[in-house]
Amino acid sequence: MRGPYLFPVLRGQTVKALRICDPAATCAQIQSQSGATRFGAVALECEDHALLCYCPVRYLLYPHGSLFGCYRGAQAALPFRVSVCEVRELEDWLPITDGAHWSHHFVQELPKRGDVLMEPPQLVRDSQAADWQLELRISAGRSFRLLQNKECNRLQLAPVKVGG
Repeated sequence: MRGPYLFPVLRGQTVKALRICDPAATCAQIQSQSGATRFGAVALECEDHALLCYCPVRYLLYPHGSLFGCYRGAQAALPFRVSVCEVRELEDWLPITDGAHWSHHFVQELPKRGDVLMEPPQLVRDSQAADWQLELRISAGRSFRLLQNKECNRLQLAPVKVGG
């Protein structure tokens, strides 16, 4: 099931950096067997704007995710927080994680410098019972889904097949 697109300002922007905070393991061990990466927060820094997503259970006293309107008056609740800001304001937003270290991190399977967001991030979910996820479609037919991994209380960014 596909929901609405979010933050249309990100469409067509080129990725400048993928910054992660609070990784699940050392940088050499970040990538899991499935190709997914787990962390407490991520900032996808583009030319003019940045997409900032974080696991509220790790950083907030009263945690809840972001809530968005869907078609026909329905609502979609992401289990994590997501927002967009101008790149020049990103350093002001990063302290939301209480001083945790933010790294500039690139893994071949993840969005990398020079990738282009072909469309704005889109809300998706596999079934009515599943949590909503955020899908990022990148140039060269690559797509990623950002979801919450409840087992380790972290976010997870995983590659998916385009059209899948």
